[in-house]
Amino acid sequence: MNKSIKTPTRIGIYLFMFFMGISYAQESKSNNIALPESVFGEWYNDSGNNEYNGLLIHRGFIEYNYRALMYQDIRKDNNGIINFDAKDMQGHTVSHQLEVLTKDSIKLKAGDYPFITYVKHKDPLQAKRVTISDVPNAIKKRWFTTDGKNNLEFTVENENITFRNKTYGIEEIVHFRPNQTGEYRFIVKNENDYWMFYFKNWDKHYLQVGFNGKFGDLYKADKDYPDYRIDNMSAYLNSKMPKALRGNWLKADGSNAWAFSFYYDNAILDKAIWNYKSVTKKGKLYTITLQQNGTEKTMYAKLNKDKTASFGTHKKALVTYSTSLLNNPNLKLANDEIYKEETLFKADSATYSGIIRGFTAQSKEKTGMVHVGNVFTGKQESHLVKIQDDGRFSVTFPMYYPQQVYVRFPNYNASVFVEPGKETWQFLNPNTPSQGLFAGDNAQLNTDFYSLLFIVRDRSFYTDVARHVDELSLETYKEKCFAFYNRQIKKRDSVINTRFLSNKTRQVFDLELGYNLYQNILSYDIYSKDRNSSKIDRDYISFITPEIYNNKLAVVSSGYSSFINRLKFLDFTRKGISVTHPNTIELAELLKSENIALTDEEKEWVAFYKKYNEENATALKKLKDFSEKNQDVLNGIGRKIGSVYQKMTEAERKEVFVGSNFKFENLNTFIKSKNLDITFSDEEIAVQNANKNVLTQEEKDRVAIIHSPENNKRNRAFLKKYKTQVDAYVSNEFIRIQKEQIKEIFGTNFSSELMIAQDILGSISRNFIPLTDAELKASQKQVEHPFIANVIKIENDAMKAKIEANKSKTDFVLNETPKTEADNIFDVIVSKYKGKVVFIDFWATWCGPCRSGIKKMKPLKEELKDKDLVFVYITNPSSPEKTYKNMIPDIKGEHYRVSQDEWNYLASKFKITGIPHYTLVNKKGEVVKDKIYFASAMDSFKKLFEEELEK
Repeated sequence: MNKSIKTPTRIGIYLFMFFMGISYAQESKSNNIALPESVFGEWYNDSGNNEYNGLLIHRGFIEYNYRALMYQDIRKDNNGIINFDAKDMQGHTVSHQLEVLTKDSIKLKAGDYPFITYVKHKDPLQAKRVTISDVPNAIKKRWFTTDGKNNLEFTVENENITFRNKTYGIEEIVHFRPNQTGEYRFIVKNENDYWMFYFKNWDKHYLQVGFNGKFGDLYKADKDYPDYRIDNMSAYLNSKMPKALRGNWLKADGSNAWAFSFYYDNAILDKAIWNYKSVTKKGKLYTITLQQNGTEKTMYAKLNKDKTASFGTHKKALVTYSTSLLNNPNLKLANDEIYKEETLFKADSATYSGIIRGFTAQSKEKTGMVHVGNVFTGKQESHLVKIQDDGRFSVTFPMYYPQQVYVRFPNYNASVFVEPGKETWQFLNPNTPSQGLFAGDNAQLNTDFYSLLFIVRDRSFYTDVARHVDELSLETYKEKCFAFYNRQIKKRDSVINTRFLSNKTRQVFDLELGYNLYQNILSYDIYSKDRNSSKIDRDYISFITPEIYNNKLAVVSSGYSSFINRLKFLDFTRKGISVTHPNTIELAELLKSENIALTDEEKEWVAFYKKYNEENATALKKLKDFSEKNQDVLNGIGRKIGSVYQKMTEAERKEVFVGSNFKFENLNTFIKSKNLDITFSDEEIAVQNANKNVLTQEEKDRVAIIHSPENNKRNRAFLKKYKTQVDAYVSNEFIRIQKEQIKEIFGTNFSSELMIAQDILGSISRNFIPLTDAELKASQKQVEHPFIANVIKIENDAMKAKIEANKSKTDFVLNETPKTEADNIFDVIVSKYKGKVVFIDFWATWCGPCRSGIKKMKPLKEELKDKDLVFVYITNPSSPEKTYKNMIPDIKGEHYRVSQDEWNYLASKFKITGIPHYTLVNKKGEVVKDKIYFASAMDSFKKLFEEELEK
């Protein structure tokens, strides 16, 4: 399988899971220009991203990323570069540029992606060309669809493939990984009509086939086989349970609520797995005897003429059930109540339990994850789910309100509703993932929502609107958002008119559509490729009424957290917020208010600083006025200087920076010498030059006294000692100013108070430092809603408990950074772990993606804890020491907090432009991957680790 041109979506590694159709009846438009003979064949590019990228250039099409495109227009420019358009089966056209370097190397550019160099290979990687005689007879047969229709889709014969009643000649067959798998690529042709198939032969009963660049479809060799793979076909065909009684049985009253399931090998009933002891039939009545751990249960069943069946525990009290959805829009359920604001919020735990069909002790993955949002903190918490050998699972987690949580299991992921103080129970059948089978609390709500998924999963907004946002004005974009919403409402109404939906479902779904609309409208700047300017202003959001802001029931909508996030980070919501660190005098007053006594030496320094300010009041005011007048420009200069500063060694900094000033010429010289992509605008240069003339030379000399080496040393020591207090002051000031700005823009309402709470709780989480009692009281007073104030206390207490629990943890090691030259630091650290595979995570306490990645890695670390694998975490001084020491006990592994110079050498060595940055070292101490790309799933990491561990 070829995988070359990078796309935003990560492509899976299994070749057989896809197959492509490249069926085109029309002739290609080529302007009488054809591709050179030398370019036809297999091409590869080692991208270094843990995948081998390939490309197939065929005479009739080009194929990459599991996607085949037919040539539409071929032309050559004056530079010898061949330009051509190519169209896939979905009608999408991609422009390409091809440059022939030599007979064995080319450069190709596809769409907006850069040129990639490829080298020719005679055969695809880890594959060989074969003939039809080499293909197993298990593939050469008739294959039927598994969509419930049992249609004959294609027939593989010795000379041809018949696909959808049209016969194609076999042009080429490639066998991938011939020593391991039965994976084949067929290229077939009927005149100008090409198809490319990827076959994976599971066994003699099933074949996985893919085409059109989509996930591979499953086909079966016999109409009587089930529409999903099973390991024991004999057991299926000879089961005690008649086929007519098998299936997922739903209530036939129109609610379509799941009741129980009967399969060929077992039954799922009363939230438990039951085995068949016996199944007998007398007349029309079946007697089904089930057993479980010594307990027996008897069910009676009778088939009905309308394809329904009646079941019950008593012969004369049978109830009708159906395996198909039945419509009854007029159904009235008892206790069909909606959510109410006064009972909505509750600090409690929710439980999510269930059974996974087909799970066994031999299943590779033994865990799942539940991701729970928290609109009060603005964060998402992830909870590990351990799956028992028979597929049972249960996890309990804290939460504050009913909501959808995102569930990830092996071969299954979805959103389900959970509620504080209640249990959501789900039967997961990976063979029928589109069917929601629920029991107990929230069963009807979850069942109904599954029937509405086709509405919320409509991706046309993103493909038709969001991707083209830069071509739309704000108002046109908003109109298209409303148009999409109105189409969703029509689809909802069509469901309501034909089938039953509970009152709670209608309530929640209306909130879902509404707040998804609002967050879409607010996402204009996010979808835009222009990251340098924000177009949304206050007038644009005038459609948001006080009722929308203050609707507490909105928390049940999955779109509400995004709605709050969009409001919170609108440019004008944050614009102008600037917090200055307290100077020496202000810090002294702050410490005094907290009853922190200064040493005599510190008191002397404060007194000196006060006298300095009094004697230079006029000059300092000039500087302050100039800064306020040119604040935006100076902020831009400051950001650029900060970026350069991080890339400097101490020696280089001394060449450029003198006290709080810097030599502009030396700075530019350094930027050019390092080829940094940083330039200063004419306005920035003019402001910087003007800054030189704000003070007279005499004033400059007097002001400069405070920045003498001795005074700088005293000031740094003072600020460093009380850094915790300084950080808390800055955070509190930011929250205070932010609160004032939020309330001025949005008013006092539930949404604005959530934004304030997120800032308060975000500071606790980010710094890993709880509020003091005084800070807690002050923070609670900033919100009026009593439950939000209570959540602030609950979350603060939870942080205290977590820090206390971390004190007893021993499965982390805080290492002293080795005493060596900065440029040797990596080799010295790694040498300690020779004989083991070392995964190195460059991170920081303040980095959200870093901390998220560490959480996602946790289950895999636990799974591989007995292997010769070491996890090393390296950070720099940007991770505050107190926060760092509070946090790392919860991160199993070896920890290092290196100096800035040491970090700079590491950043240069591994080309670290952002964090997290992952590196892998083998057992010999050699770097085998200097940059590993993070994946949402851990499969790629696990495979990488296991490959190195086996060497």
